[in-house]
Amino acid sequence: MSEKKLDIIRFKINWSDSIPVFRYVLGSTFIVGVTALLNYDLAYLTAVLGLGYIAPGAKPLTFKQGVGFLLILAALTFLAVVFASAFQAYALVLIPLLLLTLLWLYYTDKFTMMVKLFALISIVLIPFLSIDSTAIGAFIAVILVFNAFMAIALTQFIFMIFPLCPADEKFIKEKAEAPKQTSQQRYAYAVKIICIISPVIILFYLFKWSSSVLILTFVTILTVSPAFANPKVGLVMIVANVLGGVFGILAYQLLVFVPSFTFMVLLNLLVGFVFAQRIFSESKYAGIFGSAFSTFLLILGSVTASDDEAGSKVWDRVIQIAIAVIYAVAAFGLLDRISKAKLKATHED
Repeated sequence: MSEKKLDIIRFKINWSDSIPVFRYVLGSTFIVGVTALLNYDLAYLTAVLGLGYIAPGAKPLTFKQGVGFLLILAALTFLAVVFASAFQAYALVLIPLLLLTLLWLYYTDKFTMMVKLFALISIVLIPFLSIDSTAIGAFIAVILVFNAFMAIALTQFIFMIFPLCPADEKFIKEKAEAPKQTSQQRYAYAVKIICIISPVIILFYLFKWSSSVLILTFVTILTVSPAFANPKVGLVMIVANVLGGVFGILAYQLLVFVPSFTFMVLLNLLVGFVFAQRIFSESKYAGIFGSAFSTFLLILGSVTASDDEAGSKVWDRVIQIAIAVIYAVAAFGLLDRISKAKLKATHED
């Protein structure tokens, strides 16, 4: 009898400790399911962006924080549309102004990570997609704000089902104790990012690679985190995102044979638990596997909401994401070598 009681207690303790994991996996699956059923424009972005609100160390937003975030994003996307319409015919003016805006966004610490991420995506995508038509840029602006609203609303509901618990304290504490960069470090990092992203932006504007816009988007997303500047994590980042892509391809192929909503939900649950083991571990690479799971959700969501050409599109998206990750890793590595070489030359002098 006593042993059975002990087993029940152990189960309860394990369940309590696993609440953050269940919130993350079941929550992301819930978002994928809701967005798949509603099937609005670019619905797969909701799941990808929503992960940031249920990731390890995340806390539910207050009403004031949620409304404030949406208002800031609405203002930024509106300014991006105005900016694009005013300068779309003057690339030599638009691109330098765009890069200066990005420099400030990467440098500032006035915004939370999620606000900064949405702002960067808006500033990069809206002017570029407005080259051929301002209406397209305005449409993307509305869609981004709506996706942000859905991500916030759905993740707040998830926190109602899986509220914060003692198991979250460790992750919240780790997030709070993460070393903060000085003003000088933030500026140096921002300049480095502009050196990396400038060639990509110039090439996209020069050749109008609208069909490969995912590369531009992912390069922007990957460069948000200063941890990515560490050359040691580069290979892990490549492997993790390729792994997310492979899981996305496998999931798509399975859905071709079993085109069922229930089966898609079960697949998402399975892959979610596989990645969550790493994401909620003590590994220093845990955050990178969160990026890999985002890659999986992006690929799965985009192809399941696509048309008959989804089979070719899944490979296109995996290749584009791989190019973005490899480029970002290689560019960071090159700049790191140049910095070390200059530092070594200075010491020798």
